Amino acid sequence: MNISIIGRLTGPKGDIAYQILSKIAPQFPLVKFNIAGGPVSSRFKALASNNVIFYGFVDDVPKVIKGADLVIGAGRVAIEALQLNTPVLAIGEKQYVGILDKNNIVQAQESNFGDCALDEFHDFNQISSDLKDFIQFNLKREDLSAVVNQYSPANIMPKINQVYSHALADVTFAKKKEVPVLIYHRVVNEKLTDSKFNVYITKEKLDWQIGFLKRQGFNIITFKDLANGIKVKKPIILTFDDGYEDNYLNLLPLLKKHQEKAVIYCLGNRSIQNNIWDEKLGEPSANLMSDYQIQECHNSGLIEIASHGLKHQHLPDLSEAEVKEELESSKSNLEKLINDKVVSFAYPYGDYGKREEILAYESGYDFAIGTVNGPLNLTDNYYAIRRIQIFPSTKKFDFWKKTSGFYLRLCKLKAKDF
Repeated sequence: MNISIIGRLTGPKGDIAYQILSKIAPQFPLVKFNIAGGPVSSRFKALASNNVIFYGFVDDVPKVIKGADLVIGAGRVAIEALQLNTPVLAIGEKQYVGILDKNNIVQAQESNFGDCALDEFHDFNQISSDLKDFIQFNLKREDLSAVVNQYSPANIMPKINQVYSHALADVTFAKKKEVPVLIYHRVVNEKLTDSKFNVYITKEKLDWQIGFLKRQGFNIITFKDLANGIKVKKPIILTFDDGYEDNYLNLLPLLKKHQEKAVIYCLGNRSIQNNIWDEKLGEPSANLMSDYQIQECHNSGLIEIASHGLKHQHLPDLSEAEVKEELESSKSNLEKLINDKVVSFAYPYGDYGKREEILAYESGYDFAIGTVNGPLNLTDNYYAIRRIQIFPSTKKFDFWKKTSGFYLRLCKLKAKDF
């Protein structure tokens, strides 16, 4: 049997390797302990024997792992061994975890397979006993393929991108106490007389509002801009929920006129053609954008296409699997449609909990937004971004207040709605 110890032979890891080789290896003379790492100092050279072989630093670590019946290591070594289906005895600078199985894999991951922990603990008697059991009973590694998948490039790279996106957003908003994120829905030609929920604004009024923001020196940006590291002095974000056809017919021309940007949250289920969720509650029927219209909005360079779920469902009422489907499939469907990354998500009805926040993160979104819920500072939680409602009745002075940079704090102080 071959047992490989992989890692540096200095510092705490060197001390651990020395303890194993000097106290435990002699108990198993028929087992070969192959040590890949270094430097091989004089104290280690003195331990060399028929069953303790030092290879020093090696270029092909996967080859060493493949040739082993058991790998002793932590951190990246443990992950590579798992990926190569080789059993692992996880021990690092801080903690002894043991031979990895379904019972200890979560603990192992939390400590980076023994390298990171609050308390230092190494039970060498337990290590000896675990090795004896493994050798005598020829134990096989349990199926940990689900864990291995977590470390695949396809899963890791989006998480790395999320970290960068949030760091870049932190820089943009570092000195901002309040960043207005405005919420709109429809953009219509004339005031609606039969709208039950008043989820619209007239094209004329929105024209004035965009012009006002420009005169006030605002930089109108998108969440994709944040993910790309934009740096502006006075940011504001305009968001439009549901993806109505009048966004294409009326909003897009306004954005072209002013050369400004907006974010439109569309449904990932492309068979839904109108606002059926509101229509059944008495709101007039309104068409949603077609695939072509969404692509035209994206191709304009002025609109970020983002996700509003698959079917505009109330996520807290769904099972975890159903919420994941809403988040992941809508993202995938829209990304295929626009041939670009979807970076933000708007919770339908603005309703969500900690479960939805976590699943939005795990689904690969950089940002997720609600309505009038969430912390006052956008950077406090990128998966619970608060927005400010703009109604058809919002007057010019009220619009100034809502975009002033102190509106949310004022409302909180007065315990008023936003």
